[in-house]
Amino acid sequence: MPAERGSADTMPQRSNAVLFEKADGIAIIRLNRPRVHNAISPETIRALSAIWQEIALDREVRVAILTGEGPSFCSGMDLKATDPGFGPRSEDGRPAAVDHFAALRGERRRIGYVQPTTLYKPLIAAINGVAAGGGCELALGCDIRIAAAGSRIGLPEVSRGLVPGSGGLYWLQRIVGLSRAMELLLTGELIDAEEALRIGLVSRVVPKDDLMPTAMSLAHKIASNAPLAVQGAKEAVWRSLGAGIDEGMALSEQQTRLLRLTDDYEEGITAFREKRQPRFQGK
Repeated sequence: MPAERGSADTMPQRSNAVLFEKADGIAIIRLNRPRVHNAISPETIRALSAIWQEIALDREVRVAILTGEGPSFCSGMDLKATDPGFGPRSEDGRPAAVDHFAALRGERRRIGYVQPTTLYKPLIAAINGVAAGGGCELALGCDIRIAAAGSRIGLPEVSRGLVPGSGGLYWLQRIVGLSRAMELLLTGELIDAEEALRIGLVSRVVPKDDLMPTAMSLAHKIASNAPLAVQGAKEAVWRSLGAGIDEGMALSEQQTRLLRLTDDYEEGITAFREKRQPRFQGK
């Protein structure tokens, strides 16, 4: 029976489909279905939805890293187990709306797996192996993308009769430009890590064994800065996407005014005067 509305069972629960740990201000999220190249299942969707909320609410978390267990980052939606409305499929392969998470035919999705646009804490994608379809969209929604050598990235939805529905159409053109984005979207081809670096889809390509150490080093650098200033910078950039110059300037000025009211701003100035490392507390 479906859980009653408002009961504890209606909240997304932690699942082995996604591993989650937090330490020293850094959260690490590992997609954990390596036998199917971390294809996105209903359990994956619920787990990620809950994790994004937990990261947003936990003031101790300053940066998050998203990666995959096994040989792949994420091969996209598990079409054998998941309906595009994010519910499970029945034995005959048709959508099976068995609980309130699954959208009915023609209804908007009721739960999402990509990062919400209001999550202003920095996210780093450590791409190992294939990042395709929904996996590519997860990476595109991160602020920084690092790829292991040999990785392959792309949005092949047109070869399955669909289009990217979780941010790919929005982010790709803004990251690599309209013409290159259209080529990738319309052919559905995957590109290698070196080509992704050349067109700006990722910022670094490193040997596979260096992927997580590189991501962790970058995360620690970010986490050492004033948390509210880091979040304010990300928020201003995201909000100014597509904005005119006047609106963009106003957003940055507003963030500056707000940050001047924080204890961390005073600590930053004091530490500079005293020639020491600042001790930011996120307030």
